[in-house]
Amino acid sequence: MASPRGLGWPGDTGLRMPIQVPDGDSVAGLAARVANGPAVGGLRKPAGGMRGAASGARGSEPAEGAAASVRRAGSLGWPLTADVSRETVPDHGARVARGPRPAARNHQAEQSWAGLGNLASVAGSGETAPDPSRQPDGMSAYPAPATSRSARPDTGGLIADTPIARAAEVAIEVRSGGGRPWPRPRACRMMTIANQKGGVGKTTTAVNIAAALALHGANVLVIDLDPQGNASTALDVDHRIGTASVYNVLVEDRPLAEIVRPVEGLPRLQCAPATIDLAGAEIELVPLVARESRLARAIAAYDASGLDYIIIDCPPSLGLLTVNSLVAAAEVLIPIQCEYYALEGLEQLLRTVDLVKGHLNADLVISTILLTMYDARTRLAAQVAEDVRSHFGALVLGSVIPRSVRVSEAPSYGQSVMTYDPGSTGALAYLEAAKEIANQNLLVGPATG
Repeated sequence: MASPRGLGWPGDTGLRMPIQVPDGDSVAGLAARVANGPAVGGLRKPAGGMRGAASGARGSEPAEGAAASVRRAGSLGWPLTADVSRETVPDHGARVARGPRPAARNHQAEQSWAGLGNLASVAGSGETAPDPSRQPDGMSAYPAPATSRSARPDTGGLIADTPIARAAEVAIEVRSGGGRPWPRPRACRMMTIANQKGGVGKTTTAVNIAAALALHGANVLVIDLDPQGNASTALDVDHRIGTASVYNVLVEDRPLAEIVRPVEGLPRLQCAPATIDLAGAEIELVPLVARESRLARAIAAYDASGLDYIIIDCPPSLGLLTVNSLVAAAEVLIPIQCEYYALEGLEQLLRTVDLVKGHLNADLVISTILLTMYDARTRLAAQVAEDVRSHFGALVLGSVIPRSVRVSEAPSYGQSVMTYDPGSTGALAYLEAAKEIANQNLLVGPATG
């Protein structure tokens, strides 16, 4: 038996079909035996397709005609050379050549489809693998192995044991109008968010903590005490020049109830807006009587019986506006950026809190410290976080707010990140921080109403 020779059929897109040729035979003689196969151009393929041709004469076309077809194919440039790149079936009596092997299975694609099938199964869709006929081109047509549902514990739905599943669960809660209620305080908690250093996340923290609490059953009022009015912008509350604002409450003794506005999309959240007029309040408050406690008097006259939290957003200073917020509140939440400058200015804030506590508000305490703008890529952020935790201990929340583009984008749409992109890393971090704050109510007992 001579070495196998291959004959390339036109239209096979470069694939060669090797056919064993007996000793002493010729291409013309071979063509005569396969003349009955389906025609392709001037040649004929075996009736068995790519599996090759069985030995023995089966054709009725004269050898001369077949040879002419072969010569015509050669003149057209079709390959007629021997091709031994394919294996042949061992001789078992019938000389049948082995055609091209099936395309290699794409195991990576199969694993991807298997993963999608598992997700669909967990979500309760009943599918464990997608339909192979609908797979994209280039992926294997072999179906992914089905995963037995009986092998997994019954979860009653989607498990939030991965970041993606957790993000999806939060998004569903927000889209449906809120999640499960968190513990509520027995009395309204008044909390001021202060740090004289700018850009540490005071406004962002105030808005997103308030939104997260409101989404979980709490009634919240945000008082914007920053002349820039960023909290009002983030909550999409009108604060143009001439709008009734906190300025009118502090300087003109206007009732707080007249300026409070509801926040669209969050029925349990309200906002007392700030305008640029508040920038001059520091000077105008100087000659007034009891200038440090004017906000406290306004809140005391406000009916807060239906509120669970009053959150005050302070300006980046230690002036009269910040002092007013410290006198009015019972708790201080300090956001600390995970950088060295934030630690440097913290000493001044602590000194101011001690002065206010000693002379104006004996009930004032620092209840919460929140690490913000954490960048896990830097050693400095980890070192600052470690120093803060070692110094303040249990006051520091376990949740850390990472740097997030979504958190920065949300105010431009008049939303908190909790409603803008509830599945983002920033939203999830603020959600966990708000939950920790709500769980602090368990230390004194939740509300009964």
